[in-house]
Amino acid sequence: MRFRAKGFTSLLLACTFLVVAVSGVILFMTPRGRVANWTGWTMAGLDKHEWAALHINTCLVFLAVALGHLLLNWRLFWSYIRSGRSRFNLKAEMVVAVLVTAVVVAGTLYDLPPFSSVVALNGDIKDYWDRTTTAAPAPHADEFTLESLAETVGLSADDLVSALHKEGYVTANPQVTLASLSASNGIVPRDIYSAVAKHFPETAKSIPSQGGRGMGQGMGRGRAGGSGCSDGKSECDSGIRCETECGDGSVCGSARIGESELGPERGWGRGMGMGRGMGMGRGRGMGMGCGQGMGGRCEEER
Repeated sequence: MRFRAKGFTSLLLACTFLVVAVSGVILFMTPRGRVANWTGWTMAGLDKHEWAALHINTCLVFLAVALGHLLLNWRLFWSYIRSGRSRFNLKAEMVVAVLVTAVVVAGTLYDLPPFSSVVALNGDIKDYWDRTTTAAPAPHADEFTLESLAETVGLSADDLVSALHKEGYVTANPQVTLASLSASNGIVPRDIYSAVAKHFPETAKSIPSQGGRGMGQGMGRGRAGGSGCSDGKSECDSGIRCETECGDGSVCGSARIGESELGPERGWGRGMGMGRGMGMGRGRGMGMGCGQGMGGRCEEER
């Protein structure tokens, strides 16, 4: 029996396209990774990582087969572009195809509707999963070790290990991650935390509800980041406010000075940057930024 390469590539292209389309739609509807990992989210028996791996590998095969299909049908494809040696064929169709592609790319990059609506829908779906799932003690808590989880909830590692033993879970040592521990016990990371909260209910009460405003160590990003004085010595006496100037002449930060003489020092201030909060949700942290003082001037405090 003769093997027909063109027929094979066409059928394989159709099969891989089907898998790419299905996996792409499912990934569009999946929760965020921190939620999927914490709750053990699955669809049709596959978790988010497995769906992503399936989608990526099938896309690679799809692209390879599409290239092979193009090469096998190059004459037919070229006839769509050129008719004879010098004339373009399907001119209107070619222009429309290029324009549609350009509109999709530009509309997506410039966040224009209806493409922005599709992206917004994706965010709404993921926000829904955030609101309707059990909150973790911190973002990506499945990557925590038992020891770091204990510090987060205000317990000792021995307390956690003891609580898990009472629930019948086998723990190796406090350095094992929740993801590894849950996999070895055939559960999800959320179950481990639920077991701990069962014996220490005060830990669950201390955790903010899902979607709250995250508070934590901020990654400060400010202009000149806080207060400090210029290199050298300043005649600032006690009760004087030292103000740090920004490049545009405005004051970035200030601090009370309690020493008669100041040398070069590193200023500390409140950053206005994004903070990765340790609370639940996607909140902005109240970041503490560290900046170098840029030339101080002293003014009497009123």
